[in-house]
Amino acid sequence: MVQKIQNLVMDATDSKNDIQVIKAKLSEMAKDLRNLETKNQILENTMKEMKVLNESQSVSAKIPQIEELKNQMNEINVTLQKCSVNSLLEHYKYTEDALGRSVNETLQAVCRDLNESNWILSKVLPKDCSDILKKYPSLEGRDGVYRISMAYEVKSVYCDMRTDGGGWTVIQRRQDISTDFYRTWSEYKEGFGEPSTNYWIGNDAIYELTKNKDQELRVELQSFDGAEAYAQYSTFHVGDKYNKYVLTVSGYSGTAGDSLTYPHNGRKFTTKDQDNDRNGKNCATEWHGAWWYGSSCHNSNLNGKYAQSAPSGAEYTIWWHWKRKSEALKKTQMMIRLEN
Repeated sequence: MVQKIQNLVMDATDSKNDIQVIKAKLSEMAKDLRNLETKNQILENTMKEMKVLNESQSVSAKIPQIEELKNQMNEINVTLQKCSVNSLLEHYKYTEDALGRSVNETLQAVCRDLNESNWILSKVLPKDCSDILKKYPSLEGRDGVYRISMAYEVKSVYCDMRTDGGGWTVIQRRQDISTDFYRTWSEYKEGFGEPSTNYWIGNDAIYELTKNKDQELRVELQSFDGAEAYAQYSTFHVGDKYNKYVLTVSGYSGTAGDSLTYPHNGRKFTTKDQDNDRNGKNCATEWHGAWWYGSSCHNSNLNGKYAQSAPSGAEYTIWWHWKRKSEALKKTQMMIRLEN
């Protein structure tokens, strides 16, 4: 593939000045691709080394080697991201004028091949936090921000590696007032915030994580007086953007009460700039949030207004059935994993 690109460049001799520039750029691209092949081999060796470490050494003895292997994997991730279709097309978009349509079409074919080679990404990064824990059991109990791959995208997420055996991918997290959750449809679609503190993973990401797998949802709540509760659901998934991320949830158990099944199950997602609820008003603007609102708006509003104390009001981050009142919560966390 690299040789094909170089041959095309050598044949195009009409635009000498432009050719020299483009040859240099394409040579740089070829170097990146060769580097990717080398790093993929390094990764395979790395996986073998990690397997040996897991089988032969104690956890305490593994730490330096694991850190070194993680650094190697991060370096590989950088190379992979350099080869994304958007960056390649942006970097070489002027080649069509200089060399003609044939080179541009070849470049697009290269990028298409890279995008279609999702097996490379699947070797480098796990698909979710349960996949991480399955591949690296020694990470049990080590909550934190990890990187996963989904739909050709590398995404940083918070993983709960402790609760009920760990392996939970956090899709929503709130713990202070620093991140505004009163956002647009587009922002909720793509996701926002920082996984280490407050974030929404993105409706597209939730769809990708749940579309082909049976997922369970766990909602963890903490009030300002330090009390904690949870609600767990054996079935959870959302539809795609064309179906407005419609919610399917059932199978409640837990200590917080069920404030999600009714009136939210089967409802589409609503934001301040896109009203998909069955209420006469826009529930998102009425209650300062974004959620799967129903005809009576909500019994839970975890993306509502964050308060720095515990006032009562349906516009706040509430879970009504826990305390049978609309009391603002201090911390909330929604997380999913493959159903056991």
